[in-house]
Amino acid sequence: MKRILKIFGICVLIILVIGVGSVFLSPRPVTWFLKKSFAGGIEVEAADFSIAKQKTRMDTDIEYHSKFKNSTFDLIRYKGDLKYVPTIFWIHGGAFVAGDKIDVRKYATYIASHGYNVVNINYGLAPDVAYPVPLQQIDQAYRFVKKNADKYGLDLNNIYFAGDSAGAQLSAQFVSIQMNKNYSKTAKIGQSVVPNTIRGAILLCGPYDMKEVETKASSRFMKFVFKRVGWAYFGKYNWEDEKMTKEASLLRNVPDQFVSTFITDGNTASFESQGKRFATLLEKRTGVKQVFYSKSQGELGHEYQFQMNTKAAQNTFNELMNFLNGTKISD
Repeated sequence: MKRILKIFGICVLIILVIGVGSVFLSPRPVTWFLKKSFAGGIEVEAADFSIAKQKTRMDTDIEYHSKFKNSTFDLIRYKGDLKYVPTIFWIHGGAFVAGDKIDVRKYATYIASHGYNVVNINYGLAPDVAYPVPLQQIDQAYRFVKKNADKYGLDLNNIYFAGDSAGAQLSAQFVSIQMNKNYSKTAKIGQSVVPNTIRGAILLCGPYDMKEVETKASSRFMKFVFKRVGWAYFGKYNWEDEKMTKEASLLRNVPDQFVSTFITDGNTASFESQGKRFATLLEKRTGVKQVFYSKSQGELGHEYQFQMNTKAAQNTFNELMNFLNGTKISD
């Protein structure tokens, strides 16, 4: 019996050692934890969501034909009599390693109810895929939608690219590639979108320089986490000064040309300083609508805009509608 207990104890110890060691030898344990933590998102629907939803129709899990994982999108369409209904391509967040289009489905539906069609895109998550696969999938999704625009009744001469958290970074980089020749050679995607069809970009709580996110992390633990997020996404342990990392930074690889932009972030435990700096850089190139809040207006965390039971989120949504209505091709 003692021998059995001894063997059992040794086995448990080996498992613990392997488990702890794997956290340092691979990004997968941390990304697994983040996937579980992010599951379900943090959306809180608006008070009139049930009424708004009746003004839309949704087709879910449409395949956009990619060899990579998670190559589907939801199509949320406005049901109404507006002549010009812009199309918004939305890329969800999740630190490049987590999240799902379902996490933004209510927010996208609420936008659609105000006279927009939303293509809510899924893409492969790190470390199962690495940079630049998500950018390539956005391109593939756009190309598929363009090919089937008549089938779905979509206006692709009046479009926006939008994203939250990591999706904001992906959207910003994708637009930069479309607007600037040779902006990012390592991304290996072409300019598939006609620049003058892009009416604007919507960037919510985005990290625009991953190296800075890691180096300026608020604690050793968060630095440890962001190190592994970058490792998973860029595919190398020492990813911070790789060419692809610099190209992915909108703060170090600033686009010469860009589109009208709506940008916001929370003021607590998010990427507010990067958002403000990127907004300032963009103001030298295009029109920018900034929505930021002081701490005196309350603490607003990462992805605060999805909690539509709060005054700040409601105000941001109203500002977003003003931005969209002011930049789209209208009746």
